[in-house]
Amino acid sequence: MSMIMLVLPLAVRAQTISTDPFSINITPAYPSPYEPLTLSVGSGSVDMSNSTFKVFVNGALATVGTGASSVSLTASGPGTTMNIRVVVSSGGQQYQKTLAVRPLAVALSVEPLATLPPLYPGGATIPPNGSVRMVAVPTFYSNSGVYIDPATLSYTWSVGGQTLIASSGIGQSSVVVSAPLPYRQEDVSVLVQNQDGSLVASQSVALTPQNPLVQLYQKDPLMGIEYGHALSGQQTLSGVQTSFVAVPYGFSTDSGGPSIVWSLNGATAQTGDTITLQPQGAGQGSAALSAAVSDPASYESATAGFTAVFGSAQTGGFGLFGL
Repeated sequence: MSMIMLVLPLAVRAQTISTDPFSINITPAYPSPYEPLTLSVGSGSVDMSNSTFKVFVNGALATVGTGASSVSLTASGPGTTMNIRVVVSSGGQQYQKTLAVRPLAVALSVEPLATLPPLYPGGATIPPNGSVRMVAVPTFYSNSGVYIDPATLSYTWSVGGQTLIASSGIGQSSVVVSAPLPYRQEDVSVLVQNQDGSLVASQSVALTPQNPLVQLYQKDPLMGIEYGHALSGQQTLSGVQTSFVAVPYGFSTDSGGPSIVWSLNGATAQTGDTITLQPQGAGQGSAALSAAVSDPASYESATAGFTAVFGSAQTGGFGLFGL
């Protein structure tokens, strides 16, 4: 996440100064505040293999290198300016060039459009064949140090190197993209700039989908859903009747969310996220309970189950949302 500005006699849009006698290249092209930088020089007219160069930052000598190597720098803080001067010595001659680097930040938020329980402290995983909302949050300052309204900036979104023309433009700080297919990865990037192109920032992120899952929880009539204890294996329960809830994690919400089908001892019992079991006779016995969650639109599915034993005190461990 970053921003960089070049100060040159002519307006340019890249980090490499290609005019003679030598060029300067900074990597990454748009460094973020305090990010490590790599600076190298090159030339078609100067024998760089037999040359040395010095790098000055804001008037102070920062580092020395040879023409065949690169040197390391660190970007300054947000809203500051790095006035960089490079002096190349070759064949008894000296050549110099200057540029100004002003790192500013742009954060890229990834918001999968997927299911999660209320108040869940973590984030949703990226659903295969689902969608992801991307939000760019730039922090730009003018040359005079005035904060620039993000709504006035231009945003160019790309997926896999292909520009999303319809989703790009001034004020287009967010976009909804399709998630990658299972076991694949997709790069999403955004290029942010002011309207004259003198301030530029870039950020990218790799989207990797994860298979969704479902967890089963007991629902207490007074305390609500007991998210601290996910049910599996054999669970001993007490009470005349007990309710359970199936909670899907990471299913796509593009088509409204997945469907849930409960099975009791292998036979379909009912649909919906909640089921209530009531023991027969003396109130003792066992039952195999499972829930199948599926979303045909995205080809996603997951199942979970346990054996409920009635007739004695409930036992079980506790953990955050049972995960």
